[in-house]
Amino acid sequence: MTQHELEKRLAGLKEESLPELPEVVHTRMEETYRMIVERDEASLEETPPKDISKHRRKHSWLYRVIISAASVAAGLVIIISLGFISPAMAETLKQLPFLESVFNLVGDAGLQKANKAGLTTNVQQSVTQDGTTISVSEQMYDGSRLSVVLTRAQTDGSDKGKWLDLTRMSEEAGGINNIEFRVNGKSVNTGNSMASGGTGAPDAVIVTALNEANLQVPESFDLTMLVSINGIKKPFRFEFPVSKNTLGDLVLVPGEIKVHDSIHLQHTRLELSQTSTRLLTEVTGDPGANIKAIEEAIPDKYKQQGSFNLGFELWDGQGQEAVMVDGSNRGNVDKLTYSSVFEPFEKRPEQIIIKAFVTKDGKKLYIPELEMTVPIQ
Repeated sequence: MTQHELEKRLAGLKEESLPELPEVVHTRMEETYRMIVERDEASLEETPPKDISKHRRKHSWLYRVIISAASVAAGLVIIISLGFISPAMAETLKQLPFLESVFNLVGDAGLQKANKAGLTTNVQQSVTQDGTTISVSEQMYDGSRLSVVLTRAQTDGSDKGKWLDLTRMSEEAGGINNIEFRVNGKSVNTGNSMASGGTGAPDAVIVTALNEANLQVPESFDLTMLVSINGIKKPFRFEFPVSKNTLGDLVLVPGEIKVHDSIHLQHTRLELSQTSTRLLTEVTGDPGANIKAIEEAIPDKYKQQGSFNLGFELWDGQGQEAVMVDGSNRGNVDKLTYSSVFEPFEKRPEQIIIKAFVTKDGKKLYIPELEMTVPIQ
Protein backbone atom coordinates (compact mmCIF):
# COMPACT_ATOMS: atom_id res chain seq x y z
CA MET A 1 0.00 0.00 0.00
CA THR A 2 1.37 3.44 -0.95
CA GLN A 3 1.49 6.38 1.45
CA HIS A 4 -1.22 8.14 -0.56
CA GLU A 5 -3.51 5.11 -0.46
CA LEU A 6 -3.00 4.72 3.30
CA GLU A 7 -3.76 8.38 3.97
CA LYS A 8 -6.85 8.18 1.77
CA ARG A 9 -8.17 5.14 3.63
CA LEU A 10 -7.50 6.59 7.06
CA ALA A 11 -9.14 9.89 6.09
CA GLY A 12 -12.47 8.18 5.59
CA LEU A 13 -12.51 6.56 9.00
CA LYS A 14 -14.15 8.01 12.07
CA GLU A 15 -11.65 9.91 14.21
CA GLU A 16 -11.45 8.87 17.85
CA SER A 17 -9.88 10.90 20.64
CA LEU A 18 -6.78 9.30 22.10
CA PRO A 19 -5.90 9.09 25.78
CA GLU A 20 -2.61 10.53 26.94
CA LEU A 21 0.34 8.36 25.96
CA PRO A 22 1.49 6.03 28.76
CA GLU A 23 4.74 6.80 30.56
CA VAL A 24 6.39 3.74 29.03
CA VAL A 25 5.82 5.17 25.54
CA HIS A 26 7.33 8.53 26.52
CA THR A 27 10.28 6.74 28.03
CA ARG A 28 10.88 4.64 24.93
CA MET A 29 10.67 7.76 22.73
CA GLU A 30 13.18 9.62 24.88
CA GLU A 31 15.57 6.66 24.93
CA THR A 32 15.43 6.41 21.15
CA TYR A 33 16.06 10.15 20.77
CA ARG A 34 18.94 10.06 23.28
CA MET A 35 20.67 7.24 21.40
CA ILE A 36 20.40 9.13 18.12
CA VAL A 37 21.58 12.38 19.72
CA GLU A 38 24.66 10.67 21.16
CA ARG A 39 25.48 9.14 17.82
CA ASP A 40 24.78 12.44 16.07
CA GLU A 41 26.98 14.44 18.45
CA ALA A 42 29.85 12.03 17.88
CA SER A 43 29.43 12.59 14.17
CA LEU A 44 29.22 16.36 14.74
CA GLU A 45 32.72 16.46 16.25
CA GLU A 46 34.09 15.12 12.98
CA THR A 47 32.07 17.55 10.82
CA PRO A 48 33.94 20.52 9.25
CA PRO A 49 32.87 23.91 10.73
CA LYS A 50 31.28 25.09 7.51
CA ASP A 51 28.93 22.09 7.54
CA ILE A 52 27.87 22.28 11.21
CA SER A 53 24.82 24.52 10.72
CA LYS A 54 23.59 22.27 7.94
CA HIS A 55 24.14 19.23 10.13
CA ARG A 56 22.17 20.77 13.03
CA ARG A 57 19.24 21.56 10.76
CA LYS A 58 19.24 17.92 9.71
CA HIS A 59 19.43 16.90 13.38
CA SER A 60 16.37 19.03 14.26
CA TRP A 61 14.39 17.67 11.33
CA LEU A 62 15.28 14.10 12.26
CA TYR A 63 14.13 14.64 15.83
CA ARG A 64 10.74 15.89 14.71
CA VAL A 65 10.32 12.93 12.36
CA ILE A 66 11.26 10.43 15.07
CA ILE A 67 8.92 11.90 17.67
CA SER A 68 6.06 12.18 15.17
CA ALA A 69 6.50 8.59 13.99
CA ALA A 70 6.80 7.26 17.53
CA SER A 71 3.70 9.17 18.61
CA VAL A 72 1.67 7.86 15.69
CA ALA A 73 2.84 4.28 16.29
CA ALA A 74 2.10 4.50 20.02
CA GLY A 75 -1.26 6.07 19.34
CA LEU A 76 -2.21 3.30 16.93
CA VAL A 77 -1.26 0.64 19.47
CA ILE A 78 -3.40 2.38 22.09
CA ILE A 79 -6.36 2.56 19.70
CA ILE A 80 -6.18 -1.17 19.04
CA SER A 81 -5.52 -2.14 22.66
CA LEU A 82 -8.49 -0.20 23.97
CA GLY A 83 -10.87 -1.29 21.24
CA PHE A 84 -11.37 2.24 19.80
CA ILE A 85 -11.25 0.96 16.27
CA SER A 86 -13.60 0.15 13.44
CA PRO A 87 -13.28 -2.99 11.29
CA ALA A 88 -12.19 -0.84 8.36
CA MET A 89 -9.44 0.83 10.37
CA ALA A 90 -8.34 -2.54 11.79
CA GLU A 91 -7.88 -3.92 8.27
CA THR A 92 -5.91 -0.83 7.26
CA LEU A 93 -3.62 -0.93 10.28
CA LYS A 94 -2.89 -4.64 9.86
CA GLN A 95 -1.02 -3.75 6.68
CA LEU A 96 1.54 -1.76 8.65
CA PRO A 97 4.64 -3.89 9.39
CA PHE A 98 5.04 -2.97 13.08
CA LEU A 99 1.53 -4.26 13.82
CA GLU A 100 1.89 -7.71 12.20
CA SER A 101 0.13 -10.41 14.19
CA VAL A 102 1.91 -13.63 15.15
CA PHE A 103 -1.49 -15.34 14.81
CA ASN A 104 -1.65 -14.11 11.22
CA LEU A 105 2.00 -14.96 10.52
CA VAL A 106 2.19 -18.54 11.78
CA GLY A 107 -1.12 -19.43 13.45
CA ASP A 108 -3.34 -22.25 12.28
CA ALA A 109 -6.23 -21.58 9.91
CA GLY A 110 -8.61 -20.84 12.78
CA LEU A 111 -6.29 -18.27 14.38
CA GLN A 112 -5.64 -16.59 11.05
CA LYS A 113 -9.37 -16.39 10.40
CA ALA A 114 -9.95 -15.03 13.92
CA ASN A 115 -7.31 -12.36 13.40
CA LYS A 116 -8.72 -11.25 10.07
CA ALA A 117 -12.25 -11.15 11.52
CA GLY A 118 -11.15 -9.00 14.48
CA LEU A 119 -11.79 -11.74 17.04
CA THR A 120 -8.35 -11.54 18.66
CA THR A 121 -7.44 -9.16 21.49
CA ASN A 122 -4.23 -7.19 21.93
CA VAL A 123 -2.74 -7.55 25.42
CA GLN A 124 0.72 -5.92 25.18
CA GLN A 125 2.14 -6.77 28.62
CA SER A 126 5.85 -7.25 29.35
CA VAL A 127 7.77 -8.40 32.43
CA THR A 128 11.58 -8.24 32.76
CA GLN A 129 13.60 -10.38 35.17
CA ASP A 130 17.28 -11.35 35.25
CA GLY A 131 17.99 -9.88 31.83
CA THR A 132 15.06 -11.57 30.10
CA THR A 133 11.82 -9.92 29.00
CA ILE A 134 8.70 -12.02 28.39
CA SER A 135 5.69 -10.43 26.69
CA VAL A 136 2.08 -11.35 26.02
CA SER A 137 1.04 -9.62 22.82
CA GLU A 138 -2.32 -11.07 21.79
CA GLN A 139 -4.90 -13.67 22.75
CA MET A 140 -7.95 -15.42 21.34
CA TYR A 141 -10.67 -17.31 23.24
CA ASP A 142 -13.57 -18.86 21.35
CA GLY A 143 -14.95 -21.07 24.12
CA SER A 144 -13.21 -24.15 22.69
CA ARG A 145 -9.63 -23.04 23.30
CA LEU A 146 -7.54 -20.15 24.56
CA SER A 147 -4.52 -19.18 22.44
CA VAL A 148 -1.90 -16.72 23.71
CA VAL A 149 1.25 -15.36 22.04
CA LEU A 150 4.31 -15.32 24.32
CA THR A 151 7.50 -13.63 23.12
CA ARG A 152 10.97 -13.73 24.66
CA ALA A 153 13.64 -11.01 24.43
CA GLN A 154 17.11 -11.06 26.00
CA THR A 155 18.01 -7.62 27.29
CA ASP A 156 21.56 -8.82 27.95
CA GLY A 157 22.12 -9.27 24.22
CA SER A 158 22.76 -13.02 24.36
CA ASP A 159 21.60 -15.38 21.64
CA LYS A 160 20.17 -18.59 23.05
CA GLY A 161 18.47 -20.00 19.96
CA LYS A 162 14.82 -20.42 19.03
CA TRP A 163 12.61 -20.31 22.07
CA LEU A 164 10.54 -23.41 21.37
CA ASP A 165 13.72 -25.43 20.79
CA LEU A 166 14.93 -24.43 24.26
CA THR A 167 11.54 -25.27 25.75
CA ARG A 168 11.58 -28.77 24.24
CA MET A 169 14.89 -29.40 26.01
CA SER A 170 13.37 -29.58 29.47
CA GLU A 171 16.28 -28.27 31.54
CA GLU A 172 17.85 -25.82 29.06
CA ALA A 173 18.22 -22.31 30.50
CA GLY A 174 15.71 -19.90 29.00
CA GLY A 175 13.15 -22.54 28.07
CA ILE A 176 9.60 -22.54 29.43
CA ASN A 177 9.40 -24.91 32.38
CA ASN A 178 5.72 -24.57 33.31
CA ILE A 179 2.69 -22.32 32.88
CA GLU A 180 0.06 -22.04 35.59
CA PHE A 181 -3.34 -20.69 34.60
CA ARG A 182 -5.72 -19.05 37.07
CA VAL A 183 -9.31 -18.16 36.18
CA ASN A 184 -10.70 -15.40 38.40
CA GLY A 185 -7.87 -16.08 40.84
CA LYS A 186 -8.45 -19.84 41.05
CA SER A 187 -5.88 -22.27 39.65
CA VAL A 188 -7.37 -24.50 36.94
CA ASN A 189 -6.22 -28.01 36.15
CA THR A 190 -5.34 -27.63 32.49
CA GLY A 191 -2.46 -28.65 30.31
CA ASN A 192 -1.17 -26.63 27.39
CA SER A 193 0.51 -27.11 24.04
CA MET A 194 2.91 -24.82 22.19
CA ALA A 195 3.48 -24.00 18.53
CA SER A 196 6.55 -22.22 17.24
CA GLY A 197 6.56 -18.73 15.78
CA GLY A 198 8.70 -20.19 12.98
CA THR A 199 11.16 -18.15 10.97
CA GLY A 200 8.86 -15.14 11.03
CA ALA A 201 8.86 -14.94 14.85
CA PRO A 202 11.53 -17.34 16.24
CA ASP A 203 11.32 -15.91 19.77
CA ALA A 204 7.53 -16.34 19.94
CA VAL A 205 5.36 -19.32 20.84
CA ILE A 206 1.59 -19.75 20.57
CA VAL A 207 0.29 -21.37 23.76
CA THR A 208 -3.04 -23.23 23.61
CA ALA A 209 -4.92 -24.11 26.81
CA LEU A 210 -8.33 -24.27 28.56
CA ASN A 211 -9.60 -26.98 26.22
CA GLU A 212 -9.93 -29.85 28.69
CA ALA A 213 -13.09 -31.92 28.35
CA ASN A 214 -14.36 -31.39 31.92
CA LEU A 215 -13.11 -27.85 32.44
CA GLN A 216 -15.85 -25.36 33.28
CA VAL A 217 -14.81 -21.84 32.28
CA PRO A 218 -17.11 -18.78 32.11
CA GLU A 219 -17.44 -16.79 28.90
CA SER A 220 -15.71 -13.79 30.52
CA PHE A 221 -13.07 -13.94 33.24
CA ASP A 222 -9.81 -12.49 34.53
CA LEU A 223 -6.87 -14.67 33.53
CA THR A 224 -3.57 -14.94 35.41
CA MET A 225 -0.62 -16.65 33.74
CA LEU A 226 2.47 -17.61 35.75
CA VAL A 227 5.21 -18.49 33.28
CA SER A 228 8.20 -20.32 34.80
CA ILE A 229 11.50 -20.07 32.91
CA ASN A 230 14.47 -22.38 33.46
CA GLY A 231 17.26 -20.53 35.25
CA ILE A 232 14.99 -17.79 36.65
CA LYS A 233 13.62 -18.35 40.14
CA LYS A 234 10.52 -16.16 40.06
CA PRO A 235 7.75 -16.85 37.51
CA PHE A 236 6.69 -14.12 35.07
CA ARG A 237 3.20 -12.98 36.05
CA PHE A 238 0.61 -11.67 33.57
CA GLU A 239 -2.97 -10.63 34.29
CA PHE A 240 -5.58 -9.61 31.70
CA PRO A 241 -9.31 -10.00 30.99
CA VAL A 242 -10.55 -12.66 28.58
CA SER A 243 -13.91 -12.86 26.85
CA LYS A 244 -15.34 -15.44 24.50
CA ASN A 245 -15.28 -13.99 21.01
CA THR A 246 -16.36 -16.02 18.01
CA LEU A 247 -18.69 -16.22 15.03
CA GLY A 248 -21.30 -18.74 13.93
CA ASP A 249 -21.34 -21.10 16.90
CA LEU A 250 -23.08 -24.43 16.44
CA VAL A 251 -23.20 -27.04 19.21
CA LEU A 252 -24.37 -30.58 18.53
CA VAL A 253 -24.93 -33.43 21.00
CA PRO A 254 -24.74 -36.62 18.93
CA GLY A 255 -25.69 -38.86 21.87
CA GLU A 256 -25.37 -42.18 20.04
CA ILE A 257 -23.27 -44.85 21.79
CA LYS A 258 -21.07 -47.22 19.81
CA VAL A 259 -19.93 -50.46 21.48
CA HIS A 260 -17.16 -52.71 20.20
CA ASP A 261 -14.64 -54.98 21.96
CA SER A 262 -15.68 -53.71 25.41
CA ILE A 263 -15.22 -50.08 24.27
CA HIS A 264 -18.34 -48.01 24.96
CA LEU A 265 -17.82 -44.83 22.93
CA GLN A 266 -20.04 -41.73 23.06
CA HIS A 267 -19.39 -38.34 21.48
CA THR A 268 -21.00 -35.98 23.97
CA ARG A 269 -20.44 -32.64 22.25
CA LEU A 270 -19.40 -31.31 18.84
CA GLU A 271 -18.69 -27.59 18.70
CA LEU A 272 -18.32 -25.80 15.36
CA SER A 273 -17.37 -22.16 14.89
CA GLN A 274 -15.46 -20.05 12.39
CA THR A 275 -12.29 -20.43 14.48
CA SER A 276 -12.32 -23.97 15.94
CA THR A 277 -14.01 -27.36 15.84
CA ARG A 278 -13.96 -29.28 19.11
CA LEU A 279 -15.05 -32.86 19.78
CA LEU A 280 -15.71 -34.08 23.34
CA THR A 281 -15.79 -37.86 23.85
CA GLU A 282 -16.32 -40.36 26.67
CA VAL A 283 -15.30 -44.02 26.89
CA THR A 284 -17.01 -46.15 29.53
CA GLY A 285 -17.31 -49.85 30.29
CA ASP A 286 -19.90 -52.19 31.68
CA PRO A 287 -22.20 -50.70 34.37
CA GLY A 288 -20.30 -50.14 37.59
CA ALA A 289 -16.84 -50.60 36.02
CA ASN A 290 -14.11 -48.25 37.17
CA ILE A 291 -11.17 -46.96 35.11
CA LYS A 292 -8.98 -49.97 35.87
CA ALA A 293 -11.73 -52.44 34.93
CA ILE A 294 -12.52 -50.53 31.73
CA GLU A 295 -8.91 -50.63 30.52
CA GLU A 296 -8.40 -54.29 31.51
CA ALA A 297 -11.47 -55.33 29.49
CA ILE A 298 -10.17 -53.73 26.28
CA PRO A 299 -8.16 -56.20 24.11
CA ASP A 300 -4.39 -55.76 23.93
CA LYS A 301 -4.53 -55.26 20.15
CA TYR A 302 -5.75 -51.71 20.87
CA LYS A 303 -2.99 -50.93 23.37
CA GLN A 304 0.53 -49.62 23.07
CA GLN A 305 2.84 -50.85 25.84
CA GLY A 306 -0.22 -51.74 27.90
CA SER A 307 -1.90 -48.32 27.54
CA PHE A 308 -5.14 -47.57 25.71
CA ASN A 309 -5.49 -44.18 24.09
CA LEU A 310 -7.97 -43.26 21.38
CA GLY A 311 -7.47 -40.65 18.71
CA PHE A 312 -10.02 -39.09 16.38
CA GLU A 313 -10.22 -37.71 12.86
CA LEU A 314 -12.95 -35.47 11.45
CA TRP A 315 -13.91 -35.68 7.78
CA ASP A 316 -16.56 -33.92 5.75
CA GLY A 317 -18.64 -35.72 3.14
CA GLN A 318 -16.32 -34.55 0.34
CA GLY A 319 -13.19 -36.32 1.56
CA GLN A 320 -11.63 -33.33 3.32
CA GLU A 321 -9.99 -33.95 6.71
CA ALA A 322 -9.91 -31.32 9.44
CA VAL A 323 -6.41 -30.49 10.70
CA MET A 324 -5.93 -31.32 14.38
CA VAL A 325 -4.65 -28.48 16.58
CA ASP A 326 -4.56 -29.98 20.07
CA GLY A 327 -5.90 -32.85 22.12
CA SER A 328 -6.06 -34.06 25.70
CA ASN A 329 -7.41 -37.01 27.66
CA ARG A 330 -8.14 -37.62 31.30
CA GLY A 331 -9.30 -40.52 33.41
CA ASN A 332 -12.12 -40.03 35.89
CA VAL A 333 -13.59 -42.55 38.33
CA ASP A 334 -15.65 -44.47 35.79
CA LYS A 335 -14.76 -43.09 32.35
CA LEU A 336 -12.06 -41.78 30.05
CA THR A 337 -12.68 -38.32 28.60
CA TYR A 338 -11.15 -36.85 25.45
CA SER A 339 -11.05 -33.32 24.06
CA SER A 340 -9.90 -32.91 20.45
CA VAL A 341 -9.56 -29.46 18.84
CA PHE A 342 -9.32 -29.04 15.07
CA GLU A 343 -9.04 -26.19 12.61
CA PRO A 344 -12.43 -25.13 11.25
CA PHE A 345 -13.58 -26.60 7.97
CA GLU A 346 -13.14 -24.14 5.12
CA LYS A 347 -16.87 -24.49 4.45
CA ARG A 348 -19.37 -25.84 6.96
CA PRO A 349 -20.12 -29.42 5.82
CA GLU A 350 -23.49 -31.09 5.60
CA GLN A 351 -22.17 -33.95 7.70
CA ILE A 352 -19.08 -34.81 9.73
CA ILE A 353 -17.61 -38.31 9.81
CA ILE A 354 -15.82 -39.14 13.08
CA LYS A 355 -13.18 -41.86 12.78
CA ALA A 356 -11.66 -43.49 15.87
CA PHE A 357 -8.19 -45.01 15.90
CA VAL A 358 -5.33 -46.05 18.14
CA THR A 359 -1.64 -45.64 17.36
CA LYS A 360 0.26 -48.92 17.50
CA ASP A 361 3.90 -49.34 16.51
CA GLY A 362 3.89 -45.91 14.90
CA LYS A 363 0.88 -46.63 12.68
CA LYS A 364 -2.79 -45.76 12.93
CA LEU A 365 -5.10 -48.68 13.59
CA TYR A 366 -8.64 -47.58 12.70
CA ILE A 367 -11.67 -49.06 14.45
CA PRO A 368 -14.44 -48.85 11.80
CA GLU A 369 -17.01 -50.29 14.22
CA LEU A 370 -16.71 -47.06 16.23
CA GLU A 371 -17.03 -44.72 13.22
CA MET A 372 -19.93 -42.31 13.41
CA THR A 373 -21.56 -39.86 10.96
CA VAL A 374 -23.12 -36.71 12.43
CA PRO A 375 -25.49 -34.66 10.23
CA ILE A 376 -25.01 -30.89 10.47
CA GLN A 377 -28.21 -28.93 10.86
